[in-house]
Amino acid sequence: MATARKKRKKWKPGKEFWVLCFLAISYFVILVIYNKLEQHISNSQTASSQTAVSETTNSVAFDTEQKDVLYVHMIDCGQGDCFLFEFNDKYALIDCGPKSSAENVLTYLKKENVDKLEFIVGTHQHEDHLGGAYSIISNYECGTFYMPKISKDLVTTDWYIQLMSKIKKDKIPVENPVVNEEFLLGNVVFRVVGQLNSKQAKVDLNNYSTVIKVSYGDMDILMTGDAEGKVEKSMLSANILSECEILKVGHHGAETSTSEKFLQTIDPDYALISCETGNKYKHPREETMEKLKKYDVKVFRTDEQGTVVVAVTENRATFNTEPGDYLDGTTVYANSQKG
Repeated sequence: MATARKKRKKWKPGKEFWVLCFLAISYFVILVIYNKLEQHISNSQTASSQTAVSETTNSVAFDTEQKDVLYVHMIDCGQGDCFLFEFNDKYALIDCGPKSSAENVLTYLKKENVDKLEFIVGTHQHEDHLGGAYSIISNYECGTFYMPKISKDLVTTDWYIQLMSKIKKDKIPVENPVVNEEFLLGNVVFRVVGQLNSKQAKVDLNNYSTVIKVSYGDMDILMTGDAEGKVEKSMLSANILSECEILKVGHHGAETSTSEKFLQTIDPDYALISCETGNKYKHPREETMEKLKKYDVKVFRTDEQGTVVVAVTENRATFNTEPGDYLDGTTVYANSQKG
């Protein structure tokens, strides 16, 4: 006789089950929506931030290994000038800084993997522009050394005598630039637009400064050394100047350079000022900074920001830092002491 089976009761989901399912699905949907919304907000904020940077400061981090980009390094060398130009693994210098900063400059060149200098331009024979040249040519091969022609009795200091002896010993070709002369760094053109002769400059070495327009694509950079009003007037009279996107401010921002007419003619978007924090000359001077502010020229300066690097493509300049202040040198130094 077969044993009777107990009939199993079929399970049916109750009200509690459907409530739990509804809550679980709702939680999952809310979580997905929240993550999507958070990602959208984050992307929007990033895009907004990048747009603001591009439009207001044009200042973003960039890779200094890109090809077909001209990199201009305003090396912080204290109270002096030293600018490294880099284009597709070729290098050149405009000025070399003072002797006191030579080791810092050499360390920087090594960090940037400089192996040879195609040329060096010494804008004029002042120690704060050429004092470090001896150490540089002792460590790097130099193709040509450009510097203005001066009489031998105009500079008789030891550092200059030693430099010229070293140049002669190493058989480095020396050329004295003349207006409209050009030399190249790859596709970048260095053109002399200002150079007074000894009769015009007389005994003022600042007014021997070789002024060079550096051009790449549609972008122009005007390198002025310590050129003062006399050189600026000469260039304006010769009608040789044109608009430039970047101005290396003459004579570290001294009041003797960067006249209003000169500034109006070249109409720069950006200015580079190389000077030491708390320098005894009080560079840059208030008069110069007021003019740069008046014409809305964004300022980048070593006394406030240290070394500044500019990436120049054929139609744009990008900086590795935000613009500095329009304060004079004395105020910047005072502020640095407070912090």
